[in-house]
Amino acid sequence: MLKGAAAWGGAALLPAWAQPGTQTEVVDDAGRRVALSLPLRRVVVFNRYTTEFVRALGAMDAVVGTDIDVARQARHARYWPSVTAAMFAGSSGMAPNYEAIVAMRPDAVLMPRNSDWARAATPLAPLGIAVVVVTAWDYLKHEFNVELLGRLFGHPKRAEALNAWFRGWRQRLGERVAGVPVADRPKVYFEEVGDWRSVLPGSGWHDMIEAAGGRNLFGDVRLGDESTTRGSVNNFFVDPEEVLTRRPDVLVKLQPGQYEPHPREFALEVLQRMAQRPALALLPAVRAQRLYHLSYYLAGGCSKITGALQLAQWLHPQRMRGLDPKQAMDEWLQRWQGMRVQRGYAWSLAELRA
Repeated sequence: MLKGAAAWGGAALLPAWAQPGTQTEVVDDAGRRVALSLPLRRVVVFNRYTTEFVRALGAMDAVVGTDIDVARQARHARYWPSVTAAMFAGSSGMAPNYEAIVAMRPDAVLMPRNSDWARAATPLAPLGIAVVVVTAWDYLKHEFNVELLGRLFGHPKRAEALNAWFRGWRQRLGERVAGVPVADRPKVYFEEVGDWRSVLPGSGWHDMIEAAGGRNLFGDVRLGDESTTRGSVNNFFVDPEEVLTRRPDVLVKLQPGQYEPHPREFALEVLQRMAQRPALALLPAVRAQRLYHLSYYLAGGCSKITGALQLAQWLHPQRMRGLDPKQAMDEWLQRWQGMRVQRGYAWSLAELRA
């Protein structure tokens, strides 16, 4: 293991915050106080959502390393034109490549709350590389994390503009679903990529369901202490009979994806296969075709505000009349990511069959 300034070939190659000079203390998403020289000039970023926020703030020039979600998937090159294979810093925040990170000479490494950030900080701190916890997938802490990023990169006005945009959509959504009694909120069976794998309180998906005016079908399940596991205990495998017993009003199948939408045929196959499962085929919601396909990309856009709007449209079509979730997604793509508008991130079984 390389240690100290020798790993960098001398003090002149140390990260900016390790050089003599004024340091600023920030409080990150884990409540830690971290000393840094701001703005950051070279960073390694784990988690695509965080990288998207860095781009939204106009700071992609500072990104020298990323994880597998960005760097290794050549088919997403159009979405990440400035990212190369040489920027690969590890498969995820749970498996960083420390040698690669050190070679990139970053001022800091940005990692989400549900990563192995505590373990990563141990070998990197002696080398003068700060680990900063930033969680860009959290609907409830969106403004905190965006404001933090704005401060880290010296773009506070851009961060406030993004927060204002998020607040505007959140307020409009809240006004539409306000007043719906809890007992009348549709029960949502929200299934991750694996069959029978649902989401729990403490995950961003659970918060998204609630923001959309729904009830998580397994919202009463708690694994561990939520105050310490929020973001790490996200989902679990459920018993098919339990899903049948709880009788969801709506079923949503989450599928992995980035900027390129899934083909219509793929979405139809996924939903028809799900609808044909013996335990689900008996449900009134499935017979009524209240079964939906949702791409990770739309679901997670801008701390899941785009996903919450889409889900609310499915849960409360009358209340959402005149408020188009596609508009929010289009603005996220064009204004904040600099990308062309795409369609096909969300489908209902009824429209696919039609």
